[in-house]
Amino acid sequence: MNQLPAYRRTLCWMFAVALMAAALAPWPAAQANDADSPTALAPTMRRLATTGAFDKLGELLKTEQARRNDGKINTLVRDIDLYRQHAAEQTTVRRAAYDKAYKRMTDLMADEDFTSAVFAAIEAHGLADDPDAMLKDAKVVALAKAVEDRGAAAEKANDWLEALSDFRSLELLFDDSSLHAAQVKKLERQLRLLRFYATDRLQKMYDDRAARLKAARKAAQAKNPDREKAAADAKEDLEDAEPVKITAEPWQGRLKGVQMSMFRHTISRAAHRHIYNPGYLPLITGALSAMQIMGDTPGLEATFPKFKEPAKVASFQQGIRRIQADLVNAKAPLNYIQAMEYIDRLVDLNDNTLALPEPVLVFEMSDGATSQLDDFTSIIWPHDLDQFERNVQGKFYGVGIQISKRDGRLTVVSPLEGTPAHRAGIRANDVIAQVNGVATADWSVDRAVREITGPENTVVKLGIERPGEPKIIDFDLRRAEIVIESIKGWDYKPGGGWNYYIDREQKIGYVRLTQFIPQSVKGLDEAVAKMEADNGLSALILDLRGNPGGLLSSAVEISDRFVGEGTIVSTVDSANRETRRYEASADHSYKRIPVVVLINQGSASASEIVSGAIQDYQRGLIIGTRTFGKGSVQDLFGLDDNRAALKLTTQYYRLPAGRIIHRKPADKIWGINPDVEIKMTPTQIGDMIKYRQDVDIIRDPNEQPNPKTDLPTAAKMLNKG
Repeated sequence: MNQLPAYRRTLCWMFAVALMAAALAPWPAAQANDADSPTALAPTMRRLATTGAFDKLGELLKTEQARRNDGKINTLVRDIDLYRQHAAEQTTVRRAAYDKAYKRMTDLMADEDFTSAVFAAIEAHGLADDPDAMLKDAKVVALAKAVEDRGAAAEKANDWLEALSDFRSLELLFDDSSLHAAQVKKLERQLRLLRFYATDRLQKMYDDRAARLKAARKAAQAKNPDREKAAADAKEDLEDAEPVKITAEPWQGRLKGVQMSMFRHTISRAAHRHIYNPGYLPLITGALSAMQIMGDTPGLEATFPKFKEPAKVASFQQGIRRIQADLVNAKAPLNYIQAMEYIDRLVDLNDNTLALPEPVLVFEMSDGATSQLDDFTSIIWPHDLDQFERNVQGKFYGVGIQISKRDGRLTVVSPLEGTPAHRAGIRANDVIAQVNGVATADWSVDRAVREITGPENTVVKLGIERPGEPKIIDFDLRRAEIVIESIKGWDYKPGGGWNYYIDREQKIGYVRLTQFIPQSVKGLDEAVAKMEADNGLSALILDLRGNPGGLLSSAVEISDRFVGEGTIVSTVDSANRETRRYEASADHSYKRIPVVVLINQGSASASEIVSGAIQDYQRGLIIGTRTFGKGSVQDLFGLDDNRAALKLTTQYYRLPAGRIIHRKPADKIWGINPDVEIKMTPTQIGDMIKYRQDVDIIRDPNEQPNPKTDLPTAAKMLNKG
């Protein structure tokens, strides 16, 4: 695509944020008595800045610049001119990219390559001047109908991967998760069943689909050779596409410790403690439906031998239908004993037909039951409980490395500063080929994390493959407490530690909050204190983009730093009746300086509480795109002496001005809407995340950089637009 390079197309708007912070920052008090001084113009400047009217703001400042030689005015004029230049360039490139994406969509439709065509349409929709009008375009309507029809046919043919791809792509195009909710939920369950119990079958499904797409692409290119380059430019040339390789741990390990008592405890709590007080009927209905789908899923016979016997499968399905019919005919609401009688019938039916192991039966029934409630209610099973607790606590014992899967291999994204891995010389882009002598070629990231972490003071051996080194390098690393860093700055200082200034001269600070954990508020306090003690702080940018949330207590503490007094957030039941209120205290507040908060569709839960409270009290300016809309409260209930846990939605969050931010199916209003909207396409968001990750890499000072490599830096995000 002929779009701006990553740093240009994703962060020229970051320059606008710095400009807003600078324009909102107070002017020197010495100028306050001058009627024509910038201080007197401050209200007008604030209004122009907060509405994103940089053209008018620039003209106002240039008028003042002609009258006086003021350093801050000169700096703002320079920066506004540079921003306007970048913004104009981005608009030109965006429109050109839209035209190209729309043309590619129509070309691919002509070739009947609907898979690529719909993703071209999604791209064009994100680039359009009027996205809503584009969705009404006759060609887009025809494309959506063709994809919907194909998805339905694929589902009927048990090609669940193709069907799910089609239905999900339509939801992405129309930004509506309720379009095909029932089909998507069923298809996701069937594919998850294969991933858990029949990985080879799922792998074949991926391979077959990739082969079909590749063949279709070759045929289209042979028919229209001129379109080959356009497809390659769009990264749609499937000859070079990375094949999907499924790595899954044996289900026996994942379900170790799962017992029927956990399901029974889940049902008893969920029926009356969930926010909607659903009773037992939908939970039992969901459990039966999940087992029915499992019985209808071909491919499980290699794992569960009774699936090879058609009579057993048919008897199982008939038995479920009888139980479902009796459940429908039940005249009064079920009590716990009656609900368990239906489950006992299902257990007996399984014992006499498919003979699924108890952990499998419990897991699938539980998943079906909780799926009837909401997307955030779930069971944390024994296999996942330790990792869940680490995430909540914000600390664990390990070696201090960030890991991702690149080209199918476990790769170090970056060591964490001051950790055993950092001190030992582990580098970014090192490949973890072995852990304790065991090859990791088929490991998932989750498995790698579990194997590398462990008890404090124990040793783990990593076998590292490094470019330029002929052999595997062994590192014996002693595990230590790793405290998750949730507060980050603008860039790393050469000697270590964060630089929190985005503009040191103007005393504008920048803090990224990546998740809300117990130590987040302490980290934020330390960052603000460092700036105050260093060069002072005249304005602050709080970046909550991509922050999925975390602890409510942490969100309240951080909001308290900005709000000062009044209600920060309250919790309410389904009837909007208040159940608890959280108040601010002036004793905890920072001094009042201009605050800019950055949000996007990845900002959720605790991020929405903080940005919403700041917005409701007009304590800062909210910039970006509408947030995720996750405003529900999950309480944790221990199961079987805390060997597992139920995470159950029990309440909603309500912001100070009375808003409920949670997004429910078919809702049109949810989340936090920014004061100043700055849109980004999914491609731009992905590039932004990747560029920021590259900037944050802690590089070995002894490593010689490639002179031809243009290393990413935070400064380039502003200076180059």
